[in-house]
Amino acid sequence: MKRFLRYFLYRELYRAIRNAGTDAESDSESDKPLDSDTPEDGLGRPQPNDTVPIEDGPIETVGELQTVLQRMDPYEFERFVADLWERMGWSTEVSSASADEGVDVVARKSTPYDQTVLIQAKRYGPTTTVGSPDIQQYASLRHQYDGVDKVLIITTNEFTGQALDLAGRLNVKTIDGEQLAELVGQNQALDLVVEYVDFVEPIEDEPAESHPDRAHTETAADPATPRDSTGAPAGVGELPATVWKRATVGATLAWPVVIFGVEVIPGAVWGLLFLTVWLGLPLALYLDARTVRNHVDWPRRTWAYVLGSLVWVFAVIPAGIYLWRRRALSKASHEGG
Repeated sequence: MKRFLRYFLYRELYRAIRNAGTDAESDSESDKPLDSDTPEDGLGRPQPNDTVPIEDGPIETVGELQTVLQRMDPYEFERFVADLWERMGWSTEVSSASADEGVDVVARKSTPYDQTVLIQAKRYGPTTTVGSPDIQQYASLRHQYDGVDKVLIITTNEFTGQALDLAGRLNVKTIDGEQLAELVGQNQALDLVVEYVDFVEPIEDEPAESHPDRAHTETAADPATPRDSTGAPAGVGELPATVWKRATVGATLAWPVVIFGVEVIPGAVWGLLFLTVWLGLPLALYLDARTVRNHVDWPRRTWAYVLGSLVWVFAVIPAGIYLWRRRALSKASHEGG
């Protein structure tokens, strides 16, 4: 992502427009701040005027890309989300403004199994967050369509803590601005940003062979480039390699040591190891599954894996099945992308 995008608005022009915004409301339209228009969200409610500072120069971090997304037109943002999900292998349909009942995008996918996701896209600035009333309202969207697997709310800013807690209880999935920017980098969708944001254009990187050391440094330092557990860039559609996955693998492998080492390991050490693995495996499995569900609608029965891993005699069986299916799904998503 580094050096791929560049702002076209100059600092001096932005400062002039910003200063003009402090004048009387009777000033001409050209003297208003960049965010003087009051966009509406998907429900027709006006949003606050969120002024996003613009600086000339390359976009080098996820945070800077998030700032660019916050400047997108709200209705264009819905189409951008639809195009991004198509880049990830979904077929999408954008609801018209007149027919919009809270569903901005309907996304469908047939691999690795039939899925239907209802998406509410909320283009917000840095001072507007998604609260629990929005979660409560959009949780009922699944009843408007047949065969809906998931309701997803995407914002360019953040969710309040209460909103995230309520979303967890109502099974509403959320993607905030930082996660969205990471998805753009992960799916090589920076060209979509250029298409929907008129003050940004791509610039070509210098050939890697002319500056091999510099190219290597930029690739290694780019925080927006997703990477697997080995540090290599992750493939398109690949599931994230989380610390909880590694903990699940470690705890699964530790169970045979606990079971067969009962006569060899000192009692106090064995007891501590048993307690750690017994409680740590279901906890790590649950946290990893929660992260995975932000990317795909799997696993559908997390509770079965968690409860199965609590039965210490058979804990390696559900944990092993989970890890095997996770690897197969990641491989299928990678090949399909």
